[in-house]
Amino acid sequence: MLDVIVITKNEGDNLPRLFGSLKFLKVPYRVIVFDSFSDDNTVKVSRKMGAEVFLSPWKGYSYQREKALKCSRNPWVLFLDADEELTPELGEEISRVILEGKAEGFYIKRKNYYLGKLQRSKPTKVLRLARRDKIRITKVPVHEKIEVEGKVLTLKNPLLHHPYKNVLHHWEKNTRYAELFSIYDKRANFLDIALRFPLSFLKYYILKLGVLDGVEGLIFSLSQAWYHTQKYILLYEKGKSRD
Repeated sequence: MLDVIVITKNEGDNLPRLFGSLKFLKVPYRVIVFDSFSDDNTVKVSRKMGAEVFLSPWKGYSYQREKALKCSRNPWVLFLDADEELTPELGEEISRVILEGKAEGFYIKRKNYYLGKLQRSKPTKVLRLARRDKIRITKVPVHEKIEVEGKVLTLKNPLLHHPYKNVLHHWEKNTRYAELFSIYDKRANFLDIALRFPLSFLKYYILKLGVLDGVEGLIFSLSQAWYHTQKYILLYEKGKSRD
């Protein structure tokens, strides 16, 4: 009834945790790993765990996700990242809503582990579960989204996310995403840059309750604020080069 789609590039260390959590699904499922020619053991681990592996050169997040979707055959699709995992409660809830069929798509709340601690701050919400024939992938350089034609609800139980190995890994990923963001055909001005850091810090530390996570919440909020500042600095630089 369900295809679980995972986009990978050198995710061999993360996959055992993800695959191990799929046992919580209570409906028949098939795992599709769409890999960009990893040079670690990603493909070996995936095949050992029973996944169907498809190989394709990396051409951007939207392209990879859209092409992976074309490998799907089952009526329902669950997109997961290699650094995520299901909880028993979420696996049961996903299985139940698929059988009930009360909506065409479902948002899933996502809670981060950061520096070894599960964050108490507000979780993000991502649209990951949907009927295959109702899905559209937005075509953007980074942070592509799944859009669904029809009714969309939100699941109660969260997905667990392990996005960063350490602070340096966090900063490296943020810089890479900022570079991709700068591909957008936009321009940045003085206010875009000057206000980005304080406003972003306020968003993560106060509005999203990062303050509840102690020192780790402070580090996360500062890092995210700098990430959003980087994006607009790079946009400004790109705009200057086009003048």
